[in-house]
Amino acid sequence: MSFLGIDLGTTGSRVAAYDADGHELAARSQRTAVVRPAQGRAEIDADAVRAAVVRLVGEVVAHPAVVADPVEALSFSTLGEAVVPVGPDGAALGPAPLSMDLRGVASAEKLAAALGEDRVQRLTGQPLHPMFSVHKVRELLPGGALPAAVRTVDDHVAGWFGAAPAIDLTMAARTGAYDVGGGRWSDEILGALDVPAALLSEPVAAGTVIGTVTADAAAATGLRAGVPVVAGVHDQAAAFLGGGGRAGERSVFSFGSSDCLTVGTVERPETLLGTGLATYPVGPGLWATLAGTAAGGWALDWFASLVHHDRVDPWASLFDLTATPPPALLVLPYLAGSGTLDNDPRARGALLGLTLETTTAQVARAFVEASGYELAKIRAALAERGIAGTDVYAVGGGSANPSALQARADAAGLRLRAATLEASSRGAALLAAVGVGVHEGVGALPAPPVLHDARPEPEHAAWYTRQRETFGSLYPLLRTVNDSFTALEDTA
Repeated sequence: MSFLGIDLGTTGSRVAAYDADGHELAARSQRTAVVRPAQGRAEIDADAVRAAVVRLVGEVVAHPAVVADPVEALSFSTLGEAVVPVGPDGAALGPAPLSMDLRGVASAEKLAAALGEDRVQRLTGQPLHPMFSVHKVRELLPGGALPAAVRTVDDHVAGWFGAAPAIDLTMAARTGAYDVGGGRWSDEILGALDVPAALLSEPVAAGTVIGTVTADAAAATGLRAGVPVVAGVHDQAAAFLGGGGRAGERSVFSFGSSDCLTVGTVERPETLLGTGLATYPVGPGLWATLAGTAAGGWALDWFASLVHHDRVDPWASLFDLTATPPPALLVLPYLAGSGTLDNDPRARGALLGLTLETTTAQVARAFVEASGYELAKIRAALAERGIAGTDVYAVGGGSANPSALQARADAAGLRLRAATLEASSRGAALLAAVGVGVHEGVGALPAPPVLHDARPEPEHAAWYTRQRETFGSLYPLLRTVNDSFTALEDTA
């Protein structure tokens, strides 16, 4: 038997079949167009994503390895915070705003005034931030009109396959309106924002069977009618599960569109109040705490397009760092806000240390090192709050380049083990196996093998220790400058 993992990412979708041990049999992927119709807006077409998934599922199911080992269940990994307005028939009424879309700023400010930031974080486990989807509900349609319902992207896609409307607990938390302790939608938050609870899907545990593949969906994809559709999880939780994460043993650092460290604990951490750190329940005996940088891979893409826009594949040459020694440069990678620790959506990126001798290769290395410095900063913040450091498995596209992973390990002062590129689709497939009883639960999933191992190089240790200290001072040092830029934009 095989299991289908459908990874709905910000910049692309990936469908892959895995056996029960998590070995990939076949996979297909397609890029997703991110549309920026105005300043501060970023959105995707959820129906286009769904159409792409249907095609990709058909191609994977038709692969000889999957024909020989048919799909027995499917599940999802999904981008957080995106929300789809739908009509009574379940059809999308408009595009889905992404996490970096700023249309929720006024709503977040309203909630802060009504409940206070600490109360919101105590209820939801998430810091108060405009990226969360509850703050965008009244900005989805013209004139503030409300749709019949709002769906996460996986909920929207799962409905096409035959599932009832449902949202797992991790994605419910990422709406910013779910009471993670009480296990229900928060009347306080929804009431303060005048968002009816009836718009939202029913929260269920990850790994719950929420429907079966219909005859029409089977005809369109080649799946067997009646195959269980299983509730998935937020993409960072999926990467944690697929990347070998274990509570108290292994954390997972995901190098994707945004960089994210996910740490598992048996119980909810109680020391995160007043921070930008987010936590949510994944399953029995597993809470995931997330911390990362909003830009991550987007920052690298931006730099690559800036300097290598005329090349077919800029990554191979630009981020081959083997011959590039550590540069006397620092990048503050906050090109889409600060990310978790400082929780400042209006923070800016910066590149410091430029001279007439600075080379493109040095700047490229500085961009890569930035994620290592941020990882060290995150680990220190977690340790201060009693969340002990564990081994770190690296997953995602950024883990595939050994020289870039080495630069990150040096910058972080931390050993990084590259485990798998595609942890999210693997995690989703393993959840599908949980749904049909092949695995006992989220704490008993097979870990992937280590592909390569990057240990900090002793000869650079003193250099990077000093660079980490300087990096930690950059955000507060530049905050006045950022505030000045924000004020200029507000008056423009």
